[in-house]
Amino acid sequence: MKRLAITIAMIMSVLIFSNKQSFGQEYMPFAQSNYAGVSGIVLQPASIVDSRYIFDMALFGGDFSASNNYLALKRGAMYKPSVWDEPNFGKEYIYRHFNGKDKSGAINLSMMLPSFMVNISDNTAIALSSRMRGVVNFDNVNEDFAFFLSESFDYKPLYHQTLTNSNLNIQAHLWSEFGLTFANVIPLNTEEHFLKGGITLKYLQGLASGYAFVKNLSFRLDGSDTLSLFQSDINYGLSGNFDDGADPFNFVSDPGFGMDIGFVYEYRPNIAKYKYNMDGREGLLRPDMDKYLLRIGISLLDLGKINYQKGFYSQDFTADVRNWDLANVEINSVEALNDTLRNRFNFSDLKKESFSTRMPTALSLQIDYNVVERFYVNFSPFIALRKGTSVITKAHYFTTFSLTPRYDHKWFGASLPIQADEFGRLRAGLAFRVGPIWVGSNSFITNSLASKTYNTDAYFMVKIPVFRHIPRDSDNDAVSNKVDLCPDIPGIWAMKGCPDSDSDGITDDMDECPSQPGPVELNGCPDRDGDGVADKDDRCPDHPGIISLGGCLDTDNDGVFDHEDECLDQAGTAAMKGCPDRDNDGIADKDDKCPDVAGKPEHGGCPFADYDKDGVADEMDKCPATPGPVEYEGCPDTDGDGVHDGIDLCPKTPGTVANNGCPEMEKEEEEVIARAFSDLEFETGKSVIKAVSYPSLNELANLLKTKEGWNVMLSGHTDITGTPANNMELSKTRAQAVRDYLIGQGVASIKIKTEWFGQEKPVADNKTAEGRQKNRRVEMKIFFD
Repeated sequence: MKRLAITIAMIMSVLIFSNKQSFGQEYMPFAQSNYAGVSGIVLQPASIVDSRYIFDMALFGGDFSASNNYLALKRGAMYKPSVWDEPNFGKEYIYRHFNGKDKSGAINLSMMLPSFMVNISDNTAIALSSRMRGVVNFDNVNEDFAFFLSESFDYKPLYHQTLTNSNLNIQAHLWSEFGLTFANVIPLNTEEHFLKGGITLKYLQGLASGYAFVKNLSFRLDGSDTLSLFQSDINYGLSGNFDDGADPFNFVSDPGFGMDIGFVYEYRPNIAKYKYNMDGREGLLRPDMDKYLLRIGISLLDLGKINYQKGFYSQDFTADVRNWDLANVEINSVEALNDTLRNRFNFSDLKKESFSTRMPTALSLQIDYNVVERFYVNFSPFIALRKGTSVITKAHYFTTFSLTPRYDHKWFGASLPIQADEFGRLRAGLAFRVGPIWVGSNSFITNSLASKTYNTDAYFMVKIPVFRHIPRDSDNDAVSNKVDLCPDIPGIWAMKGCPDSDSDGITDDMDECPSQPGPVELNGCPDRDGDGVADKDDRCPDHPGIISLGGCLDTDNDGVFDHEDECLDQAGTAAMKGCPDRDNDGIADKDDKCPDVAGKPEHGGCPFADYDKDGVADEMDKCPATPGPVEYEGCPDTDGDGVHDGIDLCPKTPGTVANNGCPEMEKEEEEVIARAFSDLEFETGKSVIKAVSYPSLNELANLLKTKEGWNVMLSGHTDITGTPANNMELSKTRAQAVRDYLIGQGVASIKIKTEWFGQEKPVADNKTAEGRQKNRRVEMKIFFD
């Protein structure tokens, strides 16, 4: 019977973790530190951006905490595991707290698997994390039932009494999570106020989960081995591998998804003191220093759930049994407990159920105040959510309030965490960060000094940090060593860290006049008149001159002294006595009739006779009176089609070389003309066009309207029926009828020409009806401008 009592109380907490690595909720106070790095995402996903790290990797870490408000371990046994197996251990070292209230407890364990973060820019950071976590909760255990359990059901004053316990529940959950964190600075309009946000998206896989919930437990003990249960509805579920060994990658659940989200605000009233200049950039912020006086963060953690299939040995049932003899009941494992319940309450073998375990959602507030440089005080309320009974398949934390004085340095940190939980318990601990090693406990001081403790915890972590820094600058001239050409002498950025006393852009060691600013081309010496001759060498330092004249005047700067220059206002050559000769033909422009074309003296500076002045000699010019380019033998190309007017059959309409400068008609266009001709019919002996001809003529009209430069020639013809005079008149009127119709369809009259020939140009034999039919026609031919 004693084994049963102990198992009911502890089996959901101890056995699930007896052979599994797991861990819990946070690494306090490391997660609050400015050097939290990737560890900070467990409390605040926004913490990684604008952090003190370029890169930070957690190799592994662990966090364990256990807390309750009923049983306390006396100090004498806290650090003496050797006494835990003594027969009188319970009486000597366990203290029970009686206050008439329900009892609760929790075990949280966690393991940080390889995880890392990287600041990919000043404003953006990402992290990849992997963790194993476990939470066990005991809630709403009333004082009588708790006492019975702690006494292994051996307490005679409560025998033969019907006792009740409302909303009794226990939950245990072990899972792995893999997170992707993105954090970014949120731009504001002022540097004194700083805001950043972050989100962690989690892929969740369950390793084990179980729960038991009794809305109204009613029971009676008639002895330590005789138990009666009265109509107690029990919700009971275990995942399939609850009592097996677990591997962090041996998943038994459906994939789940979770999320953390958080924001951090910083008040930076002294932001100017954290600015520096380097390598030509001004007003840079120190990435290696914290810049806030006050930092406030808020985060919502562990949103999500994981779905499990119940093991066939667990299901909801009603416990209604009288005088159950427990004397021979042996329960020392989850499997034994399941077998006992299954056999006693007739579980169904075929029943298949699933359940969803909610994540231990919490709301965290982080308030950090910078007392003096490197010393901080942090206040972090951690509000546990999902603690009610409306959802029975969930894990939860306890609410805590943490006050933590902290010293933060690059390679060393120390903290004194002081916590109060929702049970009103206070505890204090110590935490140290030395290089890559972090270790601490939030209850170490309390457990070492207090007479008894209701909770204990410890945490550690091993990391690989790569800190952010500003570039080294040995001579403090705001030019980093990696680009400083004079790393031991203060200089300026424009000179890559070398000095320039007169600020003329030439380093002192290269400046021939280091105390007087001057141009580079004069080796740093001044040139007052800007003539390219240094003042120290200029015979006319106040008047612009030229180098070859010792800095004296040459009005048109042509290298010819003014008194020898025949063209004072035009730069020329010495050979031309200071006058220009643009075409270099040895004749000064002022005497050259063709100043831009090299010529001969006998032609007045022109190379040959050229009437139209197009650069093509008259004897070679195919169009001597009309200017044209040399490549077209002096002829223009009016329509720009590459066929000059001298050989272009359509000089005003762009065409192709292959078609002698005329457009080439598409097949469809030729078909339009052919249809208009073939479909054209008149009333017998009249000039009236039949309606059947209209569609084809309309097509022809549309073609003419869209084609610029296209024209049509309409030629009227008849057979020999009738007199030649009448036939001539009929061919004329029919050609004009077609012309009028096209004009009526919007074709410009200028694009249409007509001619008529009567019976003079037959195309077939007039002796046959078929031949005469072919001779009665109006021919249509496209021509171009």
